[in-house]
Amino acid sequence: MNPRIAAILAGIALLVGAAGLYVGLDAKSNSDDAQDAADSAKSQLESQLSSDESSLEGTEATEAQKETGAVKGADTQIASLQAEIKKLQTQVTNLTSAQSNQTAQITTLNKEIDKLTQRVDNLEGK
Repeated sequence: MNPRIAAILAGIALLVGAAGLYVGLDAKSNSDDAQDAADSAKSQLESQLSSDESSLEGTEATEAQKETGAVKGADTQIASLQAEIKKLQTQVTNLTSAQSNQTAQITTLNKEIDKLTQRVDNLEGK
């Protein structure tokens, strides 16, 4: 159950209990037994309120700790993914550079082959 709903229900229960207590005390206001009953009911209500409040505070603290842990876990994952992205970007840059170098070498080799082919043609022509 949601801690807020539990707190609202506890508050309503306390109000209904307090209203019942008031009506009961008003009906028997001339009796000493009514005063003893009122004190007992008041003590019980205060005890219940204290226990509900403590329970609610504990639940809220637990929920806050869970949320903090989830946020820290997400931060760690994000940092890990960012490091992985940087690594991949470096690899892509290196591959692009290697491709450019290979293209330049192929171009140079093609020019040398053309020169050699031309020399062979010149030698055959003589």
